[in-house]
Amino acid sequence: MNPVVVTTTMNIKGREFLLADVTRGMGQIGVFRFGSDPSAITDIFYVENEPIISIGWQNLHDPYANKFLTQISSTERCSEYIRTRLSVVGENYFIDKQGLSRSIMPVLELLPDGLYVVHESRMIQSDGEGRFFWNSYNNRREVFGSADRNAAIGDGNYSPCFLVPTDQVASYQPNKMNIKSDKLNMGVQLGGVAYHIAGMFSVLLEGHHTATACLLNDKDFRCLVIEPISDVIYDSHNEDDDGIKPKIIALACPFIKIPLDMLPDNSLERFLVSRRYIKPYAYAEIKSKMTKNIRSVSKRSFPVAAYEKALQLPDLQTVESASGVNSVSEEQLAALLKGEVQYEDEFIVSSNHYSSVVTVCNFLKISNFERFLSFSLEILKSEELSASHKFVAEQMLTIIHQDICEYFSSVAESKEEKDGFVPAIAHKYMKRWNEFQQRKEEEETAANAAHQKHMDAMTAMAESKGGVAHLEAAVRQMGGLTKGM
Repeated sequence: MNPVVVTTTMNIKGREFLLADVTRGMGQIGVFRFGSDPSAITDIFYVENEPIISIGWQNLHDPYANKFLTQISSTERCSEYIRTRLSVVGENYFIDKQGLSRSIMPVLELLPDGLYVVHESRMIQSDGEGRFFWNSYNNRREVFGSADRNAAIGDGNYSPCFLVPTDQVASYQPNKMNIKSDKLNMGVQLGGVAYHIAGMFSVLLEGHHTATACLLNDKDFRCLVIEPISDVIYDSHNEDDDGIKPKIIALACPFIKIPLDMLPDNSLERFLVSRRYIKPYAYAEIKSKMTKNIRSVSKRSFPVAAYEKALQLPDLQTVESASGVNSVSEEQLAALLKGEVQYEDEFIVSSNHYSSVVTVCNFLKISNFERFLSFSLEILKSEELSASHKFVAEQMLTIIHQDICEYFSSVAESKEEKDGFVPAIAHKYMKRWNEFQQRKEEEETAANAAHQKHMDAMTAMAESKGGVAHLEAAVRQMGGLTKGM
């Protein structure tokens, strides 16, 4: 029997998303629970017959406890059928503009029965602590921000924006990434597909090279994010004397809470039936692979710039801080730059100016880097806002950007006596800038040498086979390598 997927476009408090009700799903992508010992529970994110990510629990009964994430395998080991379904989604949505429901349908049909929310969001190519995402989960470790409940955000909604890879490091191809970069720089919109697995983390099902190209070219990386609806919200005013909460008023995932009266008919009943963990069809095969080391060893390395730019991305604390802000107008920014905390008789963020600057900087860093940069530089140039200088300067310390370099360079070279933290941070920044430029030059020199060596070898081979015609054919065979390098 074919899968049946009913989708409904919804908008709740300005958050647009697709609600998908899957029945008779193929069950080829999802999470199942492995083990029965409460002290050693592990969830497994799987694709087809591959155990991709291990999700270890510290405490099954503590929703604020972080989890342990480890990459076990990769989607490259899955069938061509599965990989094709994953690959067409981004192209259908971001390039062909086919619409959310139609574009995501090939993946929705692969899911187990249940309710899912699908939305388009900006994703962050790090582990939330400044590490480039693609090689950050090779070893089992506690991942901050992976708990089911986030104490900093509370009951607020958020997008699970930090990425966990499903491709192994060995699959990285510089030429493929360069092709993605060329498309981005020509104005082609590219994106990926992600699936929420824990707290603020989602696995990247498709788009690893696109994610890397966006990072290196300072472009936002956007994904269609699938979130299983797994939580229920109870009416806190309807408790009896024993503290039992019998009345469900909403269903929820990190991105949104959906009131029951907005759900399509029979959705709640199907949700309650499909909410439990169900073993996948390939459970025995997946289980047999979990104890094996099935990741490929690779000597390939990512560009230095990928690690540097991952440090510049918003971290976990930044995202948590910014979650309470929906928008900030230019007039509100201007008010903050004057030292004010209100605009049109309403608090911009709070009654504390420093706290307001911190929150707004974090929000802008996530939502619009150019506005963040402009606002932050104006704060540093204002002597009246010196209380915020240390925070803003430290935010900029990890960001390799020409405008920031020019500002810190002028501060470092200034002969004026300046108090505060900014001069010391300026000198530290210039040291990092010079080290980065040196590493970048060394990397480019090595790449050019490797390219020239390859060209020399191709020339020698062509000459040994009889002249220019063979040389031209050999160069054509390289498929634009010169441009890629």
